[in-house]
Amino acid sequence: MNPIDKYFVTSLIIWLVATIESLGGLAGYWSITGNERFSILFIESAVLVALFANCYAIKNWVYRHSTETSHRVIAWVAVIALALCICGDVVNYNLPLTYYRYGGIVKHDYLADSVTFFAPGYALFLTVACWLAIANGIKAKVLFIWGVIASLVGAASFVSMHLSGTGAYVSIVTASYAVLITLVGASGILLLSSFRNSTIKRGVWLVSIGLVLAAVADGVIGQFWIYGNGGEGFFPLAKYVNWSLYIGSQCLLIHIARLAVWHQKGRYNSVT
Repeated sequence: MNPIDKYFVTSLIIWLVATIESLGGLAGYWSITGNERFSILFIESAVLVALFANCYAIKNWVYRHSTETSHRVIAWVAVIALALCICGDVVNYNLPLTYYRYGGIVKHDYLADSVTFFAPGYALFLTVACWLAIANGIKAKVLFIWGVIASLVGAASFVSMHLSGTGAYVSIVTASYAVLITLVGASGILLLSSFRNSTIKRGVWLVSIGLVLAAVADGVIGQFWIYGNGGEGFFPLAKYVNWSLYIGSQCLLIHIARLAVWHQKGRYNSVT
């Protein structure tokens, strides 16, 4: 059955709203740094509320379609993970408009504070993705090898963008997060590989793309918003690009709990 049901349609609409906002900002029709700042923040908050509502609705969908404890736990983990990420988004709004909090090199170093929420949120998504991959045939040895490779890539990415003189706090936080988010992206590839012979492969593709997009979105933050332009950041351009990628990734990631249910049934189930 076609996986594009009302939950995916809702995700698509949410992403389109976020993307229109981003494109409008990039085209200069409005700006997060101008008089429209609070109007844009209101729209973004509405997008996040709609995203969370869809995630919670998916949790209810899992409860209606499965009595398996593991499925229901995964559904709740997704809700909690998204809630943590949304808290990180609030920090990224930088409502008090304070800059250079931890030194004179990185202007937008408040972004490091948001890692307090994003790191555990994405760690939960990573855990679920790895659990599903192992449950569907990926060997622990393969998982370990991919983990090592992804960690090295994440570390290399951090070294390539890090600026000399950046404070210890921002350096440590961004370095560790660069490794974590690269692991999240790699888990998307592992998840797709583990379900390669599954009848629900199209749904797996969507969630896997969400995991990879999460890494790409945060890569944009690191390279262009935090450390870009000599520490000044390419703001707000990087923010607009990140917003579309980030919301797109979350719109797909929140469906991760449905994979376990679909896999058990051996088919897509779009019954509401």
